[in-house]
Amino acid sequence: MKLTFPLLAAAMLGACTAPGGPMAETPATPLCEFTITDQSAWKDMMPGPDGPSGQVVVMLEVKADGLSRRFESQGVSENGTLMLDVVEWGPDAGLNKIVYRSKGIDPARVEIRCGGDALTTIDEIMKVY
Repeated sequence: MKLTFPLLAAAMLGACTAPGGPMAETPATPLCEFTITDQSAWKDMMPGPDGPSGQVVVMLEVKADGLSRRFESQGVSENGTLMLDVVEWGPDAGLNKIVYRSKGIDPARVEIRCGGDALTTIDEIMKVY
């Protein structure tokens, strides 16, 4: 009985480390597989009751594929680039359009990534008056 447990453990360990065929790759997520139909970025400088809002808006319009997405900010880099990641989102509000809004930043450009890969860059952020 004492010899049975070590033999069973060795057999199980050997099965886990035995060479075999290549491991199946994880299927690519459709989250990052979309077509951009339009992109824009602007800073709202329109006068309001408390002065211009200064809100930065980044928008991607994408070809309809039934997936909901949103942007997740990674902040503004030292060179003034606003870095945004595309991530999954639950509400249907994220269908066909991905929008980011933020006050208090003044980026020079926008870099958009998904799954670690660069998708697009917006080099001009318009100031809208």
